[in-house]
Amino acid sequence: MANNFLKIKKAVYKEGQLYKTDYKLVSNPFLTKGRRANSIAVVGGALGDEGKGRVTDELTSLFLKKQKQVIHYRDNGGANAGHTIAFGDKKIALHQLGSGILQKGCTVILGKEMVLHPQDLVMEIKEVRKVLDGKEIPAKLLIDEMVLLSLDTHRAFEAVLKMKADGSKAATGRGISPAYADVIYRNPLRMRDLLAKDWKKRLQTHYEHYQMLSAGFGFKLSEVSVPRLDGSSVVVGDFAQFAKSISDSIKILAEFVQDVTNLLSKTWNSKVPMVFEKAQALGIDTRYGVYPDVTASNCGFDGIYSSTEGIVDDRLLAVRAATIKATYTSSVGTRKLPTMMGKELAERIREDANEYGATTKRPRDIAYIDLPMLSYLFRVGKVEYLTLTHLDIAYKEVPIKVCVAYEIDGKEVAYRPDQEYLNRVSPKYVELPSFDGSALSKVRKISDLPKEALQYLAFLSQSLNVKLLMVSVGPKREQTIKYY
Repeated sequence: MANNFLKIKKAVYKEGQLYKTDYKLVSNPFLTKGRRANSIAVVGGALGDEGKGRVTDELTSLFLKKQKQVIHYRDNGGANAGHTIAFGDKKIALHQLGSGILQKGCTVILGKEMVLHPQDLVMEIKEVRKVLDGKEIPAKLLIDEMVLLSLDTHRAFEAVLKMKADGSKAATGRGISPAYADVIYRNPLRMRDLLAKDWKKRLQTHYEHYQMLSAGFGFKLSEVSVPRLDGSSVVVGDFAQFAKSISDSIKILAEFVQDVTNLLSKTWNSKVPMVFEKAQALGIDTRYGVYPDVTASNCGFDGIYSSTEGIVDDRLLAVRAATIKATYTSSVGTRKLPTMMGKELAERIREDANEYGATTKRPRDIAYIDLPMLSYLFRVGKVEYLTLTHLDIAYKEVPIKVCVAYEIDGKEVAYRPDQEYLNRVSPKYVELPSFDGSALSKVRKISDLPKEALQYLAFLSQSLNVKLLMVSVGPKREQTIKYY
């Protein structure tokens, strides 16, 4: 593997081969032959927090300039997601709402395999309206009646597990894993359960179940403190308090809840653009991630297929794109990355790029770009296009350091998603010429990028065997270099 990356490095930096990254794509990627036109899904290509919301917001805006309507679909995760969107002079961190929520003409659907927390969702809707100076939300919001619920009971049980079991130390505290576990245990609560005539009975059965689980670990459910979206904490309370809190939220959310299958089917078979926004990332998917730092939902393109009940075939999407940060990787959790940066450079990047969790506010660990890991994730994730964020985080005097191989006892080895294995590897790096990232904030054309930036883009895209789709040079929607 290292030899392949080194050959690409030689071709780019010594032979001047830019692999067509110095001009736009010849054909429109959204009109790929044999695929559903104007459809795109964006996944996290690394370990999360790559800026997927920033990318899908831009793509939604692109489609709305040409057509009157766009469907923006979220299919996984819940209040553990954090997608920061900058528009005009304002900025907002979205969690359960899709990033298309700020655009008129967009219909945002919260899909079946998400796990929604009703109280937090109400808070988030109010926060969006506040940012919009009290105006109504521009987009239309729909919640699939089959969407899963993540409640304070789940958050309480996750807190209990965090205090009692090592496997939950990396959790966000948003009750995501217990909510998804209810599906496996065949007793999930869905949004439509809270709209049923016997909703209180269904909720009480659920509450009593978690009451017994908590008691089994020596905790009283009603006394466990759980977090809210606004940073406050509340105790779960007895069943009457628990039920009232949910009931108050459902009264507000009920207008958005419906069966969305017919709409999805009709839209998929039309020419209306569809943007699919994934939460988290391939590197923390339970199938491809490193335990215990994995999430509980499907972070791959195939999650769209199951969430839409087979209506949307992810293999027929015109564009399957992964987002990564251009010059570094960030991480939260207990994982120990082989490619962790030194403290001084990591702190500089963390401050310049605001590398703190949008949901948890935790400072993120900063690591070098890791090609063995990314190549593995792009292969298993079946990624075809690359969207890069944070190209502006580069320093002329600091070479861009990229991991091109792992070694154990002097012998090259492949990447494996296993912490004990990764603890044994020694990363091997190449250093590439850098550029002044701060000078890129106003660049909008590929031709205006400095030579070193073009070389780096060529090296990265060719090493990962993907085509470039978009590169961001700042947090705002307009700070984008497009390859389409």
